[in-house]
Amino acid sequence: MKRLMQAVLLILAVSVVLAGCSSAKAPKEAIQAAFAKSMEMNSYTFTSALSIDKLELPPALLEGMDPAMADMVKNATLNIDGVYQADPMQMEMTLKLDLKGDMAFSLNVPIVMTQDKIWVKIPQIPGFPLGDAAGKFMEIDMKELAAEEGVEIPTLDIDKQRKMTEDMAGIFFKQFDEKTYFSEVKKDEVAGLPEDVKPDQVVKFNVTQETFEPMVMTIVDKVAPEIIDLLLNNEDYRKTFQLEKADLEQAKKELAEGDRSELRKGLDEFKKNAKVNELSLTTAIVDELPVYQVAKADLDFTQEGETAKAGLTFTTLYSNINEKVEFPIGIPKDAMSMEELMGTFTGPGL
Repeated sequence: MKRLMQAVLLILAVSVVLAGCSSAKAPKEAIQAAFAKSMEMNSYTFTSALSIDKLELPPALLEGMDPAMADMVKNATLNIDGVYQADPMQMEMTLKLDLKGDMAFSLNVPIVMTQDKIWVKIPQIPGFPLGDAAGKFMEIDMKELAAEEGVEIPTLDIDKQRKMTEDMAGIFFKQFDEKTYFSEVKKDEVAGLPEDVKPDQVVKFNVTQETFEPMVMTIVDKVAPEIIDLLLNNEDYRKTFQLEKADLEQAKKELAEGDRSELRKGLDEFKKNAKVNELSLTTAIVDELPVYQVAKADLDFTQEGETAKAGLTFTTLYSNINEKVEFPIGIPKDAMSMEELMGTFTGPGL
């Protein structure tokens, strides 16, 4: 009897282990769950990078362009390092643009944001003197700016905005077929995945030449109408976008009654002239959170017998999620107003 009980317990233990090993969600379900879970990210640091993987321009487009300028654009990179917290809302990030080649230079632009103000540090730009303004922060008061424009700045409610984003993402994912657009990939297939990121699952949303037209039609015929209904049925969401109910009802009517022939004609023209090599978003998921994402776009476009090719990659890594974060820049002191900055362009010597 004792041995029988031991055998039963062993079988149960193995069953639990196997259940744990097979608990990975289907790709579409996993990315939906990760996106929903990301709405609970109340603080984090992030690092993003944009790089141009390919840029081949036909002679007609290069005509009259300085070769050094073309090389500089081809090898350009943009890196963004930042910190975010939800309550009280504060975010800061530093944009670093690197241009290489004969005309190489780097540009650093720190930005700080709170609920109703933005501060941007005026960079030193070669060949573009800014006098005393260079190196100082310019302050933008969003409420004052909105008042000057005669509009009302919406009250920022983080919880409501998160719920709205989650609802819209749910509508988007729901309408796309899992086998056509979603797949699970191995972690060693993820471009630039940091060694210390150990994903539980990696999901790829991918659009090909064959699925591009169905994707567009799905957005027009299914996603857009549902999002309009979502906005029509939620006043808070409408206020966020400052949308009128009558305008949404008109948009819904036009979508329902609209002639799709012109859209399909445009898509046919696109397919004749363009080749979608890749349009994808790959997400590495850890503890149900999307900690690393890679967006890739690779397109060829042919017109009058000449072909342009372009490819880019955008990556984002999130860390220190829901931990106490530090803001190395902080709220800038002695910042310039927009009026003071404009004065530097009209003052003596400029």
